[in-house]
This record gives sequence, structure tokens and C-alpha cells, in this order.
Amino acid sequence: MNFKRDTKSFEAYIEFLKANKKTFTIRHGTYTTYIETQFGKNKYETTKFDNRVFIAANMIKRDVKNSPKGQEIMQRYHSKVNFGHRQDIKPFTAERVLNIDISSAYATCLLNSGLITQETFEYVKRLRKEERLPAVGMLARSACYWEYEGGECTGIHVDRAETAEVFFYLIEEINLLMKSIEWELGRYFYFYWVDGVFFDYDTPQALVAKVETILIEAGYRYKYESVSDFRLTKDKREVFRVDMVKNGEQKQYQFSTRNEGRDITAYLANAGKVKHTKHSNFHKPKAADK
Repeated sequence: MNFKRDTKSFEAYIEFLKANKKTFTIRHGTYTTYIETQFGKNKYETTKFDNRVFIAANMIKRDVKNSPKGQEIMQRYHSKVNFGHRQDIKPFTAERVLNIDISSAYATCLLNSGLITQETFEYVKRLRKEERLPAVGMLARSACYWEYEGGECTGIHVDRAETAEVFFYLIEEINLLMKSIEWELGRYFYFYWVDGVFFDYDTPQALVAKVETILIEAGYRYKYESVSDFRLTKDKREVFRVDMVKNGEQKQYQFSTRNEGRDITAYLANAGKVKHTKHSNFHKPKAADK
């Protein structure tokens, strides 16, 4: 059975299985969580992707694994930070803000780094904007498995794609690019989020030209987005929230945010304490999603 993934219903079902001393397996991934019992499998998902996204992901993975540089990157550790903000930034509002978005940033980084072919790059570019990053992000696909017997956790296994460090390499490369832009803009810089940088509308043209030069010399195409009604706030937990109208559509960003996937992970980490282990080697179940 398929369900929308939300923490409340998920926790209720797990607690029911535990209270009734059932034997079951949980597979928790980025977009999908499975609970498998002797009676069948429940699937909890946040997003459904078109098959073209998985086709693109497989093309990227194939190219990366066939690339000497891809093999080299897979052996190293890389940072995973893909957002940042000016250290002294304070809550404020602005009628207009400058926003530069890098076009197909992650796909371009793959191509520029010699990790994918031109054919794969062109295919990824044809995906919708909201599909490109998930397709590339599947390089870092991971899942955690919890095995329960008689209502108690007996084993935990984490499975991460062998290409994960390549995705983190891309994050690191884009992050370094954004940091260069941040340094160039100085006090005019506000924040960046993944592949978009936001800065003061009154930034001197000479500085804007330097930012454009940084992107061009690094081999990235870019475009300006219309941003208005910009508002930056901060709550008691020191979490920044940005509300804005971008290209006529209301948008919101947070520098630190919760989501159902993380809530479920936290719940499972606390609930799935291994009480006893019958098996010396935990066997990963076959359940998998696209």
C-alpha cells in the first residue's frame, strides 16, 4: 500500500507493530520509506518522479563510474554545505533584491569536471528545473535499514551509493564558487542557496560585473531572476527565514529547517535501539524503490 510520508502516521504504525511484538523491516531513504511485514509492504513517499528522472540518474551514474576522475573522487571526503550567509546579517526587508541563478549548475559542474558526456548533459538539461537536482542527487542515494523481531530492534544497516562522494564533490565545487562571489560582493552580499546568490539591489555595477566574470571564467551560464518584497526574519532558535516574491511566485527559504524525512530519522534513531542481536551478520532486505 502507498501512503504520503508524514511523521505522525508513520510513528503510530511502528508503535503498533512494536506493541504487538511483530517482526518487520524498515527501509528509510531520502524520498521513500518502506515498512515490510509478513503480510506485505507499506510505502510512504514524499515525491513521485517521472521515469525520465531515473533515466537521467542512471546515465549520470554510468558516466561517473566510467570516468577516471569519478573513480578518484569516490575515494575522497567532501563537504556537504550548500548554503551560506553573511556572518553579520540581521533581519531586514527590501522592495527589490538582485538574484543570480546558475543555469543547470550541478549538471554543468559534472560536465566541466569531465564526469559526464555531452550527451548526458543535454539529456539532463531537458529535464524540468525541479527534476535536475534530484536526478544528480541520486548519486548520493542512501537508505538506513532497521530490522525488528518480536517488536524489538535486532539490527541496523546503512547503505549509501558508492558514487555519493561525487555528489558531495559537486556541492563543494558550487559552494567554493559561491564563496568567491560572497567575498567579491562583501557587504552587499546577503546569502546563497544551492545555485542562487542574493545580494543588494544597489550593488555597484563594477562589483556585479566581477561576479559575472567569475561565473563566465568558471564555465557557468547564469541568469537574473526578478525578486521583490524580500523579508529576512530570525526566530528564537537562531534560524533565519527568507520570504520573497521570485518571478511572481511566493518563495521561502530557511538556513536551518526541519522536514518529515529528518523527523522520521530522529524518531527511528531513538526508537530503534538494538536490544538484542540474534544474527551476527545483518542481511539487507531486498525492498527497494526507484
